[in-house]
Amino acid sequence: MNFSDINIKTRVLSVIILGAIMIALDGSTVSPILYPLKTSFGVSERLIVWAINIEVMFLLIFSPIVAKLSDFFGRKKVYLFCTASFLAGLAIVFFSESYPVFLIGRALQGIGAGISVLAIILIGDNFTESRGTVLGIFGVAIGMVYATGPLVAGLLEGYDWHWVFAANIPVATALLLFCFFLLPEDGPIKEKKTADWRGVISLSVAIAAFSVFITGFGGFPLSWEMISAVIVCVAGIILFLHSEKKSPEKILPLDMLKRKNPCIGYALTLFGYLAGAGTYFFSTYAILAFGLSDPAGSYILIPFTVSSLIATVIIGKLLDITGPKPVLMAGGIISAAGMLILGTSQNITVFILSIILIGAGNASVAGNAIYYLMLEESGRKNRASAQGFLNILLNAGSLIGGAVLGVMLDSQTNGLSDFKDTYIALAFVYLALSALAALIDKKKKDRKENSSGV
Repeated sequence: MNFSDINIKTRVLSVIILGAIMIALDGSTVSPILYPLKTSFGVSERLIVWAINIEVMFLLIFSPIVAKLSDFFGRKKVYLFCTASFLAGLAIVFFSESYPVFLIGRALQGIGAGISVLAIILIGDNFTESRGTVLGIFGVAIGMVYATGPLVAGLLEGYDWHWVFAANIPVATALLLFCFFLLPEDGPIKEKKTADWRGVISLSVAIAAFSVFITGFGGFPLSWEMISAVIVCVAGIILFLHSEKKSPEKILPLDMLKRKNPCIGYALTLFGYLAGAGTYFFSTYAILAFGLSDPAGSYILIPFTVSSLIATVIIGKLLDITGPKPVLMAGGIISAAGMLILGTSQNITVFILSIILIGAGNASVAGNAIYYLMLEESGRKNRASAQGFLNILLNAGSLIGGAVLGVMLDSQTNGLSDFKDTYIALAFVYLALSALAALIDKKKKDRKENSSGV
């Protein structure tokens, strides 16, 4: 078959969707098997969280690097590299018999997960008028896999936890072939310049220190280890900013922060994903509030998942019609309403209604509308680095939110009232996000003109 005869957009979309399935399958199957992993390797609770966090840390570190490399070497070559890294990581994890070897494999998977950044870049490169619709399809693919991932993990873990990772090997192999045969050949977007290695190293150190701090955060007062991590993180950021100021080729598009819309977009990303961490504790709240069993506590989240999936499809269509501003504003208000209802819920029916609203709202204020906004604002030349920066902020927001809310809710000083107070507080955060979105200037330039990337 001559793959060149297939429409380029169809070929790109096929690669993007399969890549989304691979990343989502990994993200949705590891958390349910943390206890078997802990038992198998004989490590502590504090160490086992690195089964997840080391992948996130390497994704954070390599997101801007992968984005920048795609400008220099072309999207296809870097996508192939990331997919190969992910596949190699899967193989190492599958055959690992010790925790250090397992973590090496997970780190390689984190590098490979950089295709999540490349996917948005490819959407920006190849889709203009239908960009929102494609983002919606991309989001639905991720959501559907996340909904079924825990079931896959539960089934395969009954045989052995290694098979949970083995399930993704055929997907990663197929993606490697899809990328090689279907992605169109492309060249550099920018002329190669001297790499800012000091900036890369200092930013990587800052992200690593941040990851260590978040993983070990247990509230205040901080231990000396946590204080040291903060100092290293701050020092790394200062050195990075100093290096970026002098470098002819920037790692992150900090100049975009001089414009209002990108500033608002990045702020919405950080705080939107921070607030979205409140959804991590819905099952725990339902179990405590209504006396549900552990399995029932998981199943009760199905309305939240379904609501998010439906909203993602609708949002994709709306973005192409209205642009991101109305979607972001509405998402903040809907999420705020859901959080207020959740914080005052007295029965399971009201609880379900609230998480349906939050599912729809969160898909709007912390979902594809942000990607859409930043694709409009960045243009072709800054598209890759802008998405790399976006990926850092959304993962950082999720980690910070999960750590802070986890400490607040794990204390259980006042029982259910802690949950209620937390969700009511998050309602006001979402209202603030909606107000912030209202400040976005509506795009005056035609999207086709902006896609030229000047």
